[in-house]
Amino acid sequence: MNLLARALSTLVLWGAILGVIITDWMPGYYLIIPALGGIGVWEFYKAMAARGVITFKKTGTVAGIIFLLGSLAILGGAAPSWLDFLSFEVFGLIVVVLGILSRQVFDRKQPTPVISMAVTLFGLVYVIWLFSFVVHVRFFPLNYPAAGDVAREGPLLLIYLLVVAKMHDAGALLVGKIVGRHRMIPNLSPRKTWEGFVGGLLVAMSSSAVLVYLFPTELGRVGPLWCWPLGLLLGLTSVAGDLAESVIKRDSQMKDSGHVIPGIGGVLDLIDSILFSAPVFYLFLKIQHVAALYTE
Repeated sequence: MNLLARALSTLVLWGAILGVIITDWMPGYYLIIPALGGIGVWEFYKAMAARGVITFKKTGTVAGIIFLLGSLAILGGAAPSWLDFLSFEVFGLIVVVLGILSRQVFDRKQPTPVISMAVTLFGLVYVIWLFSFVVHVRFFPLNYPAAGDVAREGPLLLIYLLVVAKMHDAGALLVGKIVGRHRMIPNLSPRKTWEGFVGGLLVAMSSSAVLVYLFPTELGRVGPLWCWPLGLLLGLTSVAGDLAESVIKRDSQMKDSGHVIPGIGGVLDLIDSILFSAPVFYLFLKIQHVAALYTE
C-alpha cells in the first residue's frame, strides 16, 4: 500500500512539475519553486524543534520564499535591469543576518540565542540557497547554436537534472527492494543497500545517456562525451543529498520530514537529492560554458 501511494504521489507531483517545465509556464515556476522551498525549510525547522533546538522558523521561512521569488524574477528577466543576482544575494544575506540578530535582541526568551540564530541561517543555506540552483539551471544562458538554429536549452537542462536525479532514487529503491541484501549504512539509513546504490547509479547514467540521445541539440552542453560521467556524478550527489537529510532525520528521531505527500513523507524527502545535485550540475554547466568561450 505504501509503495502504491508513493507511486501515485510521484506520478501526480512530477507530472505537474514536468508539465510546467515542458510548457515553460512562468506562473507555474513562481508557484511551485517557492512552495517547495518554503515547505522544505519549514520542515527542517520542525525537525530542529523535535531535537529541542529553537529557531526563528517563521522569519526563516518567509525570508526563504522571498529569496526564491527574487531569484526567479531576476534570473527570469522580470526584475529591473540594474538589479543583478550577485547584488541581490549579498543584499539578501545582509538583510537576513541583521534581521535575525535584531529579532534575537527583541526576543530574549531564547535559551540558546547563538544556536538559534546559527541553525536558522543554516536552514536557509541548506534548503533555500541550494534549492535556488534549480532556478539557475532553468535560466542558464541560452543561445546554444546547432544546425543553424538556436535551441532554448534551459527547460531541457532542468528536465535533465530532475530526471537523472529522481531516476537514480527510483532505481535505487527498486533494485534495493528486489535484490538488496547488504546494508549500506544501517545506523543512518537502514533501508539503503549497496545493491540499490549500484543499481541507482546505473539507472542514473542510463537515463543521462538516453536523454542526450533524444535531445542532442538542447542537451548539447552535456553531449555524448559527458553523459555517462555526468550521470554518475549526479547519481553520487543525489546519494549524498539523501544521506544528508537522513542525518537530520536520525538526529531528530524522525522517520520522515513531514506528512504532506502520501507514500513519500515531506517535501524535504522529495527534494533532498536535488539540493546537492542542482549546484553540482550548475557548476558543470558554468565550467563547460566558460571553457567553450575561451576555446572559441
